[in-house]
Amino acid sequence: MLEILICDDEQSILDYIRTEIEKQILIHEYDMKVKGSYTSPEDLLHDLAGRKGRQNIYFLDVELKDSDYDGFLLGREIRRLDPNGTIVYVTSFRDLAYKTFQYHIEAFDYIVKDSPEQLSSSIGGCLKSIVQRLKEEAKEASVCYTCRSGEKLYHIPIEDIYYFETSSRSHCVILHGRNQRIEFSGNLSDIEQEIGEGFLKIHRSYLIALDKIESIDLKHNEVKVGGSICAISRRMKSHLLEKIGQ
Repeated sequence: MLEILICDDEQSILDYIRTEIEKQILIHEYDMKVKGSYTSPEDLLHDLAGRKGRQNIYFLDVELKDSDYDGFLLGREIRRLDPNGTIVYVTSFRDLAYKTFQYHIEAFDYIVKDSPEQLSSSIGGCLKSIVQRLKEEAKEASVCYTCRSGEKLYHIPIEDIYYFETSSRSHCVILHGRNQRIEFSGNLSDIEQEIGEGFLKIHRSYLIALDKIESIDLKHNEVKVGGSICAISRRMKSHLLEKIGQ
């Protein structure tokens, strides 16, 4: 669920924006909720810094009357804490897009406070556009294989993986990918079940990506994958040829 945070130092406008957003969520059944509304930028940042959730949506007043933050300075700090968040500015002025370039903010949209009716319509259109963009991004996103090495968690696009190899270390596997070599705890049989049909365990020591095969040497029981030579067991030769349609 996407969470929405709103900041405007005029309580009446803050309440109106929140009400309109919640109305749109209810009407269109968006997978969203208003997590907080703030008249103080510091309160918003304090709550954000203490939360695990990120990639939120922010509706920010540009003309905040705060000694430390106007809307752009607040947006810059939000961008530091939530790099993938969606920032929408609510303003009385139309021509402020250049300011976001100054502050490296990358705002998603500007909503002008012309009238309550226009503000309501703009909020509805903005939320619809955000939902559409997120759907498109989800379609384009690469499917990843996730593994942990030490304290670091890796999300490797499946299309970038060449093969997995058993490590000399007990109960460990090495992932070989495009510009990557990651050793982590695991076994090839489990990985083959997790990663899907595009991979085949051709040997007790190798699990390869079928679409990354460069050549097969049946005489010497070898397969070239991602520039490396992997052994193939005798009993897996026919299965491999069947898989690649030969």
